Amino acid sequence: MKMVQSTLNKAIYETINLPENASIVDLGCRNAGYLNGIIEAFPGKVAKAVGVDVKDKDFGNIAYGAPVELKVMNCAEKLAFSDNSFDLVLAKDILECITDKQAFVKEIYRILKPGGEVICVNADFDSTIYNGENKDLITKVIHAYAVTKQNWMDNIDSWMGRRTYSVFHNSGFFESSVFVHSVIETEYKEGRSGYEFSKNIGWLVGESSDWVAGENTGVLTKEEYDEFISDLIKTDESGNYLFSKPYYIYKGIKNNA
Repeated sequence: MKMVQSTLNKAIYETINLPENASIVDLGCRNAGYLNGIIEAFPGKVAKAVGVDVKDKDFGNIAYGAPVELKVMNCAEKLAFSDNSFDLVLAKDILECITDKQAFVKEIYRILKPGGEVICVNADFDSTIYNGENKDLITKVIHAYAVTKQNWMDNIDSWMGRRTYSVFHNSGFFESSVFVHSVIETEYKEGRSGYEFSKNIGWLVGESSDWVAGENTGVLTKEEYDEFISDLIKTDESGNYLFSKPYYIYKGIKNNA
């Protein structure tokens, strides 16, 4: 199954400025997808591309080769990179999973070259929207997913999107700006972000997906989850379906001081 290319990818790449022979790192890279995307978006500019994740579970799920190199590393700890190593640090959907966010920001500052860029992208999970008939159930399902920590997570913050700017900007390390991009869809189909997100929510009731192993968390019943999916299908069939998920794209340029 191939995911439909999200408009989010384009929005992220349009935020980036790269020098020639750039060195880039993706913290929490999962499967090198964004590294390959940046290389394609900036042909001939990337000399070094490092992907980092806490485990190599998804490293084999996408084709990659030079200049991409993948490393297993815990991003909640000191990063095994020298000072001033990278022109670009990308961190997507990882900040909410780290408890000591200021230590993480300091590490990004340390490994960035003077004038280098950090692009930190975080969804605001509690702001995710599905249109359907059962408002109370949909609200409950979204919030349950947003606030329930998966076993591998160090932390969870369902409002991380709206808090990303302040976490970085208040450090004083960066010249800061922030953008919001909402992924909006009107079809509930396999490969679409809304469809795949609804399937990921199934981990709460023991259903596994491509991204996460199922677990009976107790925050949602199987009957409630099945009713939620049924509601989305019926809403799509009636032509009333809509999915919206906001992502906050923070851009910081490292201060030279």
